[in-house]
Amino acid sequence: MSNYREMTAEKLAGWKKTILAYQCLIKPCMILFAVYTIGISAIIRADFNYRDDLRRVLTGKKNWGGSYGRYLSDFFSTFLHIDDYLMDNSPLSQLIAVLLVAVAAGIIWYVFSEKTNFSFWHLAALVPLGLCPYFLACISYKYDAPYMALSVLVSVVPLLFREKRYVWYTAAVFLCTVAMCTTYQAASGIFPMFVILVCIKRWNQEEDLWEILKFAGVSMLGYLIGLILYKLFLMPHRETYVSNAMPRFTELIPVALSNLKKYFACVKNDFKIEWLIFTFVLCVAFVFVMVRDSKREKRAAFFMSSFALLLMLLLCFGMYPLLVKPLYHPRAMYGFGAFLTFVGIAVSTAKKTYPAKVICLALSWCFFAFSFLYGNALKVQDDYIEFRTMELMDDCKDLDCMVSDAKITIQVDGSIGYAPAIKHMPQNYKMLKRLIPLAYKDGNWSLHKFRYYGWTKKKVRWNRPVKEDFATYNFPVIKDSMYHTIRGKDNCILIEMK
Repeated sequence: MSNYREMTAEKLAGWKKTILAYQCLIKPCMILFAVYTIGISAIIRADFNYRDDLRRVLTGKKNWGGSYGRYLSDFFSTFLHIDDYLMDNSPLSQLIAVLLVAVAAGIIWYVFSEKTNFSFWHLAALVPLGLCPYFLACISYKYDAPYMALSVLVSVVPLLFREKRYVWYTAAVFLCTVAMCTTYQAASGIFPMFVILVCIKRWNQEEDLWEILKFAGVSMLGYLIGLILYKLFLMPHRETYVSNAMPRFTELIPVALSNLKKYFACVKNDFKIEWLIFTFVLCVAFVFVMVRDSKREKRAAFFMSSFALLLMLLLCFGMYPLLVKPLYHPRAMYGFGAFLTFVGIAVSTAKKTYPAKVICLALSWCFFAFSFLYGNALKVQDDYIEFRTMELMDDCKDLDCMVSDAKITIQVDGSIGYAPAIKHMPQNYKMLKRLIPLAYKDGNWSLHKFRYYGWTKKKVRWNRPVKEDFATYNFPVIKDSMYHTIRGKDNCILIEMK
C-alpha cells in the first residue's frame, strides 16, 4: 500500500510539474489571441457568407465527413452549434478559430525558444500563423474556420511530448496526424516542418546525432502511420474540382515537382513585391543565424541549415503536391504562413539579429494591415452582390413563369465581377482578388442567394452543371438592363450577367 501511495504521489508531482511548466504559455496565448482578434475584426464586421457558408445557412447540413473525410469537423460541429442542424453562430466560430491558432503559435514559441519570457519580437514572428493572407481565407469561412484552425493546433501539439518516452511521443504523433487529416488536410506539412526546425536546432547545438536521428525517425514513423491509416480506412474518394487520387509511383516525383512549381507560382503572383523581398531576407537571415550560432563546423552548418530550409519549403503545402489534381485555393496554402512563422521564430529568438527582426516585424505588419483591407473589401463586395441580386430579383418577380405554379429551369451565365471599388484597385493587390470570391460565375455558390430570398427548389431548378446550353437556343429577350439580360421561352430562363 505504501508503495502504491508513493507511486501515486510521484505521478501527481510529475503532473503538477508539467502544469507549472506550461503556465508560461498563458500570457503569450492571450496576447496572440488579442492580436489575431483585432486583425480579423474587419472580416467579422463584413459578415460575409463565404462560399459554402450560404449553402450551410440554408440547409444546416455538415457534409464534411462523407464528402471530404473530415469526420472530426462533423463531430465537433454538433457541440459548437448545439445541434446536428448547423445554424450560423458567427463570430463565435471565428473567435474559437483564432483562439486555437493562438494556442498553436504559443506552442511553437515554447517548444523552439525554450524560454519563459515572451517578447515583442516573438509576437512579431508569430503573427503570420494567424494573419497570413492564406489563413485569412480559412477565417473567412464562418462554419469551417474552427476546424481549419484545429488542424494547425493538432499539428504542433505532438512536439510537447518530444521529451517523453518514445512510445508516448509516437502515439501523440499518430493520433494528432489522424486528427489533422479528419479536420483539414491542408495542414499536413506543418508537423514535418516543425520537426525539421527542432532537428536543425538540436544539430547546431551539437547534440548527439544518433538521438536526433531517433527523434526524427520516430516522428516520421508516427506521422506516416497516421497518414497511411487515414488513406486506407478513412479517406473517401473525391473527384470533382479537386481529386485526392495519387499518380502512379513512377510519375510521383514529376507530378509533385510540377504541382510545387504551380504552388510557388501562386505565391509569387499573390504576394506583393515587398512581401516577397521580406520573405527572401528572412530566409537568408534564418541560414545566417543558424550558421553563426552553430557549434558545428561552419561549412557543414551552412549546408545543413540550407537543406533544412529547402525541406521546409518543399513541405509547406503538405501532401497536396502529391495529388493528381490538388487544390490551389488560398485556403489550401496556409502552410506557407506556418513556414514564415517557423523561419521568423528562429530569427526572433536569436541574439544580435535586430535588422532581421525588423524585417520580420515589417512582414507581420504588412499582414496585419492587409487583414483590415481584406475585411473591408469583403464588405464592399457583399454590398455589391446584394445590390445586383436585388436588381435581378426585382426584374424577375413579375415574369409570367415566375408567378405561375409551373416549375422553371434557370441558367445563369457570366459574372457580376468585382465591385467597382475593388476592380479599380492597383493591380499589385492580386492577393485581394484571389481571396474575394466572384458571384454567379458559371452558376457557382452565389445561386444560393436566390434561394435565400425565396426561390425554392420546388419552384426553380438550376441548369447546373449545364445539361442543355440555353445560350445556343437564341431565346427572345424578356428584359434588358445595364446589369443583366433576361431571355426566356416557355419555362426556361437564361440570365446573362453583365
